[in-house]
Amino acid sequence: MTPIIAILAIGLLIVTLSYSLCYARAMNTRTDAITILAYGDSNTYGQKPDRSGRFDAATRWTGVMQAALGEQYYVIEEGLGGRTTDLEHPNPKKPSRNGLTYFKACLDSHSPLDIIVLMLGTNDFKTSYNRSVEEIADTLDIYITDIKASYDTSNATEPTILLVSPPHMNQDAPLFYESMPTPGIYDDTSILKSQQLAAHLKQLAARHAISFFDAAAITQAGEDGVHITANSHHELGHAITAIIKQR
Repeated sequence: MTPIIAILAIGLLIVTLSYSLCYARAMNTRTDAITILAYGDSNTYGQKPDRSGRFDAATRWTGVMQAALGEQYYVIEEGLGGRTTDLEHPNPKKPSRNGLTYFKACLDSHSPLDIIVLMLGTNDFKTSYNRSVEEIADTLDIYITDIKASYDTSNATEPTILLVSPPHMNQDAPLFYESMPTPGIYDDTSILKSQQLAAHLKQLAARHAISFFDAAAITQAGEDGVHITANSHHELGHAITAIIKQR
């Protein structure tokens, strides 16, 4: 084998191994892995507060959680920017933002699941929806009911549900108004609702005897006042990991 062919062969081997490692990280093929569905909006997707794109997988709270839990667990990300609890997006170029419409199909697609983490509500605070915190909590009640109903009719064990109240919005953030695609998407009432939701979701979780966590206790929004910082992703990932390990 000539030196050039040897170098090319080694290069091909490195590329193949790199691809294999990336694929392995993307899908956990262990048959005994505990599957976790993380269902949320742009703060689960990993939107950066400066609106420059998405945090990488290792920075997102779901990725932090996957790394902390290890190969015994398989974290499935289902985060989508603009996702609401059950409201249609006013922009026709952003279809399928109604989280409830997709949720049942999502459950079936990833079934069977061992743990489901729900963190929704922030997009419902938009002024155009004029939605109360009570209405948001009532809709999340439907999600919990749907999960229980889905597993009532199957032989699979009902998954553990963790209901997470989303991070608070911050109107004092430097780009809170400036970063909005159009003026007035959120206002002072939106801020207040983001602070009130946790109490309602805590009551909802208690009523269903499921786990609850208030993400606002350990996170903060970045410069746009809506999306959490990289450090907050780190904190949230480890906090939810601790809850999951106690199940």
